[in-house]
Amino acid sequence: MKEIALIAFDHFTDLDLFLMWDLLGRNTKDWRVRILGAAPILRSAHGLEIQTHGPLSEASKADAVLFSSGKKGVPAAMNNPDFLPNLHLDPERQLIGSICAGVFFLERLGLLPQRRATTHPDARASLNDVDLEPVDQALVCYGKVANAGGCLAALYLVGWLVESLFDVQKRQETLLPVYPAGQQEIYAKLVELSIQEAHI
Repeated sequence: MKEIALIAFDHFTDLDLFLMWDLLGRNTKDWRVRILGAAPILRSAHGLEIQTHGPLSEASKADAVLFSSGKKGVPAAMNNPDFLPNLHLDPERQLIGSICAGVFFLERLGLLPQRRATTHPDARASLNDVDLEPVDQALVCYGKVANAGGCLAALYLVGWLVESLFDVQKRQETLLPVYPAGQQEIYAKLVELSIQEAHI
């Protein structure tokens, strides 16, 4: 049984967290997915309150860690003295990824040695502020670290994660139920191509 941690914080982007949570939460046989945060209750960008399943420190025990995003939430979390200091991640042992502005956590934690990344289109200019080269693609992977740009790119991020933990078949089984009717083949090919092109 694999352990997957989703990292959240106040003012997280609803779709980013909930899409990853839903995609991964449908399978309870191969992995357990939990939302970790610096507080027991977090409020989304649109005001929804959620209960976390544990503290940030438990991310160090997970097989995979995915960071959520948030226009206001990411800067606030990075300035929170109880946030980053409680994250002790190991890219040699763990798969680590981010969606949209969550990439700035990866940068701050020193997980982007190649200095190239993607993010939400509105945040791309900010990559230059931290000396990262923007890459105009939905998913970028480097070893066991990946970052996705755009909320719906969570499909690719979760696909990469499941394929990396298991195999292509498990990735296909995980994503197929959410593809639009009549477009399953189109989406399946798009996900496969995006993952293939993601490695830099």
